[in-house]
Amino acid sequence: MKLFTAYLLLSICSISFGQKAKDSNLPIIEEQDYWDKAYNSTTKERFIPVELFTGAKWNGKHELSLKEVSTTATSCHPITGKRCTNYNITGPFKTEKNDTKIKWAGNKIPYYRRTYSTKRGGDVESLFTINNSKDGLVRIYDKRKLWGARTYDGLGSKFPLGYWKQGEVRTYPSRRPTRIEIIELDGPNHCLTFRWVVGLGKKRNQDNIYTFCPNRGFTSFRHNNEHTDYPRYH
Repeated sequence: MKLFTAYLLLSICSISFGQKAKDSNLPIIEEQDYWDKAYNSTTKERFIPVELFTGAKWNGKHELSLKEVSTTATSCHPITGKRCTNYNITGPFKTEKNDTKIKWAGNKIPYYRRTYSTKRGGDVESLFTINNSKDGLVRIYDKRKLWGARTYDGLGSKFPLGYWKQGEVRTYPSRRPTRIEIIELDGPNHCLTFRWVVGLGKKRNQDNIYTFCPNRGFTSFRHNNEHTDYPRYH
């Protein structure tokens, strides 16, 4: 009888532990499945959600919205692994009025605040929202030691959103025309790598390559123009 009772208790504990382990892994499995299904092998397109930019958890829905986040991403040089910077994203907040050309937002614009600091560039604050064409995130405000405070019209793009194809290039008619080119649409661990060019792209920080990964956000960058007379910024 004692042996049977011990066996019964062991079986119950094993079932309970196994169920908890299964339940604890379930959200991870489900979320991985969301990222797997973001790429459509038939259309050769990938849906890029806002959560890839913020590093927040994604519910798998193919919709663009600014959900509440408070995340920190660490971006390093992709080859050396050095020159790492922590990027803090919080929000969404709302502007008091709409001074941009973003029509979908109405009188007030929801936005994320991203802050970081470097030895050479000092403290940097940028405000991001979905652009007017709804296919990217764009800066609407930026403040840094290099040029002080600046505002933007919302017609450009800093990060691709929605459906994109491998190698696709889109140009935006902002104050200085901006171009985004997909370098690697769905890389290892579903990371996205793209090239961002502003203006003619001749200066060091006007032609950059960025990588963003699920649940991590901004992970690495490199400059296509390595002129040393221009300080680094993003």
